[in-house]
Amino acid sequence: MEAVRVLGATFPTPTRVRDLANDELLAELLQSSPIFPVWLERMMTAARRSLLFSAPEKALAPLKSWIAIQCHLNEHAWAEDATETRLVEVLAASLDDLTPDQVMSLACYRPLAQLPGADALLNKGWTGPVQAVLREQIADVREEQAIAAALPTLTQVLGAVSQAVQSQYEAHPYPRWRRAGPGAFQTEVAGRPLPKNPTVFIAGCGTGRHAILATIMLQAKHTLAVDLSRTSLAYAERKTRELGLTDRITYAQADLLELGDSVGPFDIVQSAGVLHHLNDPFEGARAVCRLAKPGGFVALGLYSALAREHLKPGKALGRSYTPETVREFRQAIIERPKDDPARVPAVGSRDFYATSGCRDLLMHVQEHELNFDDLRRMLEENDLTFLGFLQFSFADTRRDYRAMFPHDPMGLDLNSWEKFEIMRPATFRRMYQFWAQKKS
Repeated sequence: MEAVRVLGATFPTPTRVRDLANDELLAELLQSSPIFPVWLERMMTAARRSLLFSAPEKALAPLKSWIAIQCHLNEHAWAEDATETRLVEVLAASLDDLTPDQVMSLACYRPLAQLPGADALLNKGWTGPVQAVLREQIADVREEQAIAAALPTLTQVLGAVSQAVQSQYEAHPYPRWRRAGPGAFQTEVAGRPLPKNPTVFIAGCGTGRHAILATIMLQAKHTLAVDLSRTSLAYAERKTRELGLTDRITYAQADLLELGDSVGPFDIVQSAGVLHHLNDPFEGARAVCRLAKPGGFVALGLYSALAREHLKPGKALGRSYTPETVREFRQAIIERPKDDPARVPAVGSRDFYATSGCRDLLMHVQEHELNFDDLRRMLEENDLTFLGFLQFSFADTRRDYRAMFPHDPMGLDLNSWEKFEIMRPATFRRMYQFWAQKKS
């Protein structure tokens, strides 16, 4: 977020494309994760259009490469006008005859790997900026497809809800990321030491960033990470190979509700942003928690009903759109008045800036929202001792909570947290994320 603020202070309005091409911070952002907020997306959408209709310049080729990589990361979520669409379709129809510059222009608008004959581009021996685009949009995609075909399957995916959720994440793996980021070692929770070199289970690992960071931060001996979506798992495996962690992380397709006791038990079990997408979150919690050893640690992440109240107008609007029209839905949100209740929370979320993230945020096929009574039930049913919310590690939250509830300096009183959320409804917008320990 600080990098975006710096860019906002640096760029004049309007900004010349040549200035963008010389900005190293922008280059890093474009090649790391979907960019935000709206002003930056609009600036880069305008730059993309300018590059499409301009004569090629060697000095601008790196910028075109960065934008093509960015558009792959955001799954081509940006708006385009009819003039752009016509030229892009002409380029796509003559793929084999395109120059490297034209291929990069096309990659800014369409996923190359989905175009007939795209693989032949890998054999042209091109170097320079186009090389990174071909690797990102074709070679890496083909590697993931091969990985997906070879992944182990631990269970079938059963039940209409699980299959619907699987279908969503096969089409739109979430989240899209390129760099895992830093992760500090974690050796204790609420003063209780974590096992050294633990075995770890990640329930619903998505595209692997969670599994990778957990393995590093917990110094895990081995991590088993499962998900419904083979497409997501393939992305996770490819990134794990890049980081040299394949000897410590195993990925497999599985339906949590069908695992039973076929794996585990584990020293640490984690499931963030998964249980609320099941038909019954409490059944899912039981399936996950039974995989923890007696005395083992559990980390869960669940949607807060109060914290997500502000998303209701956007989700209501989203019901008028389909998975194929997410781009149009995003533009409908962006074009609303700045104070519109459907627009404000959407554009304020980083998830909004990629197709998969927008769908996950506002158009999910299955979603439950929970409250503190639900958390108490989940802890009781699974014989768990509450060890605190991750939010308590944030300095502002810790300071304000302790000022309001000085009797609870460790932040372990759920009744006090319930009162705190009522006073500060945004506290758990990143979910109720908490640690617990299974009683011995």
